[in-house]
Amino acid sequence: MGISNWGRVIVSTVVVLGFVGITFPYLTQKINGAAVPEILSILLGTLATNFTSVVGYWIGSSSSSSAKDETIKDMVSKP
Repeated sequence: MGISNWGRVIVSTVVVLGFVGITFPYLTQKINGAAVPEILSILLGTLATNFTSVVGYWIGSSSSSSAKDETIKDMVSKP
């Protein structure tokens, strides 16, 4: 994995851990019947959207596009 990919990995990890970390207290409060702070709902929605983007990147067409770019770079660099 190249140095340029580490930024993607770190951001993806932060988003996934944030999503999981916010979902647990959100659901716990909902199950207990307590009122959920509005900011927690907004944060969960934002992280859910970004979580979808992360999954789409690593599994979807962006992943294939990155693999294609690496293949083209390898083909060009060969003598």
